[in-house]
Order: sequence, then structure tokens, then C-alpha cells
Amino acid sequence: MNKSNSFFLLILLVVFSLFFNCTPVSKITYMNSDTKEGWGISPIPPKHRIEIGDILMIKVISRNEESNKLFNLETNTNNANTTTTAANLYLNGFTVTQEGTIDLPNVGTVNIVSQTLEDAKKIITEIAKEYIIDPFVIVKLANFEVTVLGEVNNPGTFPVYKENLTIFDALAMAGDINDYGNLRKVKIVRSNNNKKKVYFFDLTESTILNSNFYYLSNKDLVYVQPLKFKGLKKSQSQILLSSLTTFAVLFNAIMNFTKD
Repeated sequence: MNKSNSFFLLILLVVFSLFFNCTPVSKITYMNSDTKEGWGISPIPPKHRIEIGDILMIKVISRNEESNKLFNLETNTNNANTTTTAANLYLNGFTVTQEGTIDLPNVGTVNIVSQTLEDAKKIITEIAKEYIIDPFVIVKLANFEVTVLGEVNNPGTFPVYKENLTIFDALAMAGDINDYGNLRKVKIVRSNNNKKKVYFFDLTESTILNSNFYYLSNKDLVYVQPLKFKGLKKSQSQILLSSLTTFAVLFNAIMNFTKD
């Protein structure tokens, strides 16, 4: 084999190495599938249905401050201290028991399991009307949280103090998917009627915007699976540096060989 053929073969080897080790852009970008029909309409955010173990923040407010104390765990419902912590929410919230009820002060047990927050508000309002005039009731889910694990930069469990959390919000809280994450194989473990079920979806498809996984539910577990060849995958700069180093060594060896 002459010098020119050896050099040409070496170039082909380097190019093939770069091509083989690089991950196609379509596999590492969100929602890259083309659609000529537009994005469509995102699904309506789901209404949370109260489950066993949920912690609710409930406030019953009226013009009579003494009457307010009948229902509220906190002694001062107009406290100026707005600091919110997980401990405060746990201590001052109402935990749904195994029987699906909460214990409302001076009233007793109220069955609210499987109800939406709006339905629970109506139920408590009707009960409060028996004690006070024109009560104003607030019902919020105090322990909304999601867990993001797998190939993300900052895995963990994250408390959420907002409504309508999307899958992309959760990934942003977890520092986004890292270089080894497989966007095409993401799973969600979701609770439905106190039963867990696993679902799979593809973040490279724009159809995620119209799916039931665009908005997350309370206690959802998002798991980003690794790429098949995680151990061999490198960043683009590492691949280029490794290939250039190999090229330089082999080229130098060939040049020395042809001089002999």
C-alpha cells in the first residue's frame, strides 16, 4: 500500500469514528418531530382527586374572628408571617386518613377522598354554614411533590407550590437531562385511585404537548433511562480530541514507516 492510499484510508477511519460516536441531533433535542398541522391544543390541566395520605391546607374565614378558630388549627388566621415550610404545612395541614377522611376541629370526620379540591371546598363550606354566616373556604393541596430520577443533572424530590406543573418544569428543576439521558425512553410512575402504574413516553416527539403526561400529577415519579451505550458515549469535544490524537499517532507511524 503506497503512502497516498494509507493516508486516505486513515482519513476515512477518522471520519467513520466521528460519525459512529456522535449521537444524532434528533435523539437529543426536545420535540423535534415535524408537524405541518401545528402544535395542536395542550390538554386541560387535570384536576387532582384527593387520595389517602394527602395533606390539605384548609382555611375557613368569616367576619367573626372567634368563629374562625372553630375550624382552623392555627390560632391566628390573619398571621402576618407568610413563611411556608414543609414542616409548617405538615403541622398545620389536615392529613387524609386511611378511611379517606379528615378531622375538622369542632366538627368531626369529613369524608373527602376521591373528591376534587373544588368539591372538598363545597362540602366544607356547607358544613361551616351550620356554624357561621357566609364562610369563605380555601382548600389547597399542601404536599404536592414530584420525583425526578435517572439521567438528570440534579435528581431528587421537589416540593411544588404552584398549579399545572409540566414535565418540562420538572426537568428544569432537576437540572435538565444530562448527556447520557435517553429522551426517547422516559417513564412516569403515576398513582391512580391509590394504585401505581408505569407509563412510557418520548420527549423527542411534539405529541408530548397533547398527551396526558404534559402536566404532572401529585407524587409522580419521572425516570429518564440511560442511552444504550452510556459507557461509550462522550461529549463532542472529547470525541474530537480523542479522534485527533489517534489520527496524529497513526499518521506519524505511517510517515515513519514509509521513510524506511
